[in-house]
Amino acid sequence: MICKKCGNNLDFDSAVLEKFVACPFCGTFFPKELPSIESGTIEAELKKLADDFGGLEIFSEENSSRFAKSLMTLSAPFDIARDKLLVANIRKIPQRLYSVLEQTKAEQQQMTDLCIDELASFGFPESFAIEVVSWIVHVLQMPVSVERKPLVEKKVSEKSVQINYEDRYNSSNLIKKTYQYKTCIIGNQEWFAENFHEESGKNERYNDYDNSIGEKCENELFGRLYDWHEAVKNAPEGWRLPTKEDFEDMVAYIESLGLDAGTALKSTNQWHGEGNSGLDLFGFCAYPTYRDKESGEMQAWFWTASATNKSDYPYYCVSLNADKNEFWTKSYAGTGYHACVRYVRDVKD
Repeated sequence: MICKKCGNNLDFDSAVLEKFVACPFCGTFFPKELPSIESGTIEAELKKLADDFGGLEIFSEENSSRFAKSLMTLSAPFDIARDKLLVANIRKIPQRLYSVLEQTKAEQQQMTDLCIDELASFGFPESFAIEVVSWIVHVLQMPVSVERKPLVEKKVSEKSVQINYEDRYNSSNLIKKTYQYKTCIIGNQEWFAENFHEESGKNERYNDYDNSIGEKCENELFGRLYDWHEAVKNAPEGWRLPTKEDFEDMVAYIESLGLDAGTALKSTNQWHGEGNSGLDLFGFCAYPTYRDKESGEMQAWFWTASATNKSDYPYYCVSLNADKNEFWTKSYAGTGYHACVRYVRDVKD
């Protein structure tokens, strides 16, 4: 066996050779250690385009327009893949990967990661970025990994919580009931992973008013809407209605990971219309429960325990919006206005 790069003879003892993944003289990785290209795949089509051109140079910077024209020859069942590759070509992804073929494995890996980040930074899902980069990496036979470890590990569990209600017929008595709620860990806080939706002492369901998303606010998926006093009173033992600072701490933790709060916390569906759904990275799963009268924008409002200095709007709410990817805070009236409720507690060491 002769190394194609440096020409050295690699006729070692087979037991020794098996331990190598690259030429011990020049570091070129052996093709046999790289995945083969299956016929009938987009990788096979890319390999054919390269072979028809005369080699992998079709991926180079000077041949980017030639590569784009070659892609246009692809049709069903590869038309969707073709369009994705055209986007990648515009962002110079094939050219960047081709440019590091003669560099070290570490440098190739670094460029691979940068290319994935490049596509993701333009609003494409990371799954899309990984898929496209992996096609090109496969054809170029680069000894790199396109697997991405998740930045966030979801920690969702089911917890029993006991809620004490005033007897609606006798305010001096308490009714104790136990319910199951999903919770999630975000930083050093544990949050309800679903909106509170149990009956209050008054047994009222606040879902019948102009701005709510109708009957959806009545079920477990969307929860119920409560006024501020009910939100405070219904906190299970060991839990609290979060303060404005609790929300700010959560957002600060999410942003410290290089993420924005809206995308990380919003549910992956239900945010219809012009709005942006989220990725629900932590399991918080914030559904929209409110539609702005003027703009029609879908929103989710959550009570805080924090008071303002305004007599007409004495308490703070925080909001997630369809067209924004951050939490924002607004003062709100405590009586006559209703919002979603999430309880929180500190994570014990």
